Parts: sequence; C-alpha cells; structure tokens
Amino acid sequence: MKDHSRRRFIKQTLLGTAGIAALPVLAKCTSGANDTIRIGIIGLGQQSMYLMSGFSRIPGVQIVAGADVYGIKRERLEKRLKDYYQENNVSVDVKTYKDYRELLDRQDIDAVVITTPDHWHALNTIDACKAGKDIYLEKPITFTLKESLAVVKAVREHDVMLAVGSQQRSDYKFRRACELVRNGRIGN
Repeated sequence: MKDHSRRRFIKQTLLGTAGIAALPVLAKCTSGANDTIRIGIIGLGQQSMYLMSGFSRIPGVQIVAGADVYGIKRERLEKRLKDYYQENNVSVDVKTYKDYRELLDRQDIDAVVITTPDHWHALNTIDACKAGKDIYLEKPITFTLKESLAVVKAVREHDVMLAVGSQQRSDYKFRRACELVRNGRIGN
C-alpha cells in the first residue's frame, strides 16, 4: 500500500507543479479511488502558501499540518486551510507546530512539503526520510555536495520518494525563451 501511495503522491505532485512535462513516465502511475494522501508543510513562507493553494485542490490530497518557527505564519496557514476546507464542506483537523520534528512524528502524515530557507533543506529532508515521509522539496536540494550525498543516502536507506520543485525549468515561457536563444532568434 505504501508504494501505491508513493506513486500517487509523485504523480499528483508533478501534475500540481507542472513537472509532469519533464517526467512523462510518472504520468502512467495509477491509484485507487479511496486513497487520501495527508500532507504536512515544513516552512510556511510565501512559497508554501502558493503550493498549499495547488495541493489543497488536488482530489485525494489533504493538508493536515504545518510547521514554522514564526507564530504568525502558523496562524496564517491554519486560517487559510480551515477556511478552504469549510468552504468545500470537508472536515479536516489542521494542526500547526513550532518544531517541525513534531509534525514528522505524526504517523497519519504520508508526505511533507519542505519550503524552509535553503540552508535548512538538507537537515529537514534527512529528518523527513528518517520519519519515513515521502518528500516534495523546493530547490535547491542542498548547498554542498556533502549535504547532497547525505540526502541521497537517507532517501535510499529509508526507501522514501523525493521530488524536487523546479517549476521555472518546465514552465512553457522559460522553455520557449531557451528555444529562441538556442535557435539564434534573440542573438548570439
């Protein structure tokens, strides 16, 4: 069942963030109608609000928790999610945490979205791997090669899925700009 949920998580993540264009093989993933993927968000800044809006609208996905050291950001996420779920007549108990490790301790959370400041990415990701959570991580993955190798090791050791957000690389406008440059339409 865990593999089944991972396939669906990756499929929905990529659909929700336009990454499917870069990884079409994942579009063939299938899932059952009664599956619900429960997500926690670590780091509740502006990017997480954008992703929350996208993920919350994917059928079969519920955002159930968030973590951030700043109380005002926790309050904002909780209010937005509660309002969204109330408007859509969905009963979801949303909890927020100051310490992201409390979120990772929850057994009912299948996956996490990590949108913390870049220097936290490696530690947050390794901790999420140890907790057995599948991960959607905003770029950059890490700052150093040593951190990257530690993340790869953790992903493999704990058998979790890791997807990395890189929307600008798959967005049509950016792809079109690269095409124009490569074909000399803009100049040398």
